[in-house]
Amino acid sequence: MFNSVTKSKLLMNNPARRKQVIITVMFFIAGFWGIFMGLIVFTQPNFILTALGMVNISLGIFLGFRILRKDRQELSRRK
Repeated sequence: MFNSVTKSKLLMNNPARRKQVIITVMFFIAGFWGIFMGLIVFTQPNFILTALGMVNISLGIFLGFRILRKDRQELSRRK
């Protein structure tokens, strides 16, 4: 029981900055790929791919905003 509490606490920490940047870039790439495939590659526009591409881009924007906020908070702690 105590071992699972320790593991779950470790999983709840914020990821390292490098991991978060990689995940953000992956969201942007998947989003642009989904929009490209949904609107251009298929003969008829595919709404599902386009909508999921927009969701991925939105998640990338959100994580990018978190990265910027995290950097700002670290700078304010040093003062």
